Amino acid sequence: MSNPTDLPGESVRVMRLPEAPLPSPFARQRDNATAVQALIDRTGLPAPTVVAQPDAVHVVLADVDDLALWRAELDGRVRADVTPWRTVEWTLFCQLAATRRRGAVLVVVHALAVLGQDVLPSLRDAAGVAA
Repeated sequence: MSNPTDLPGESVRVMRLPEAPLPSPFARQRDNATAVQALIDRTGLPAPTVVAQPDAVHVVLADVDDLALWRAELDGRVRADVTPWRTVEWTLFCQLAATRRRGAVLVVVHALAVLGQDVLPSLRDAAGVAA
């Protein structure tokens, strides 16, 4: 007698987790770079330096005020950290939504300012920094 849960036709082989193909770090890095470059091309966001990695894409800006343009496009969380060299590293943590081809992409946008330099009020407010 056959098993009542058997389905008609040829059965499909199910792969165990160690056998399942996973995207290589190089493929994830390439997909992340492609996704962020498409965003930059579509929106014209400033991005003088783009460094893609398998887990995130880092964008380094030349002007701290350009961070507001990225925030307007992708939203996200802003941090301002004072370094020992009397500079402030402004960082925006945001992400591109997942698509059918790839997962969500973490985008980390960086800009440096000199301590005491004027920064847009919207960025100061978002980071919780006093004027």
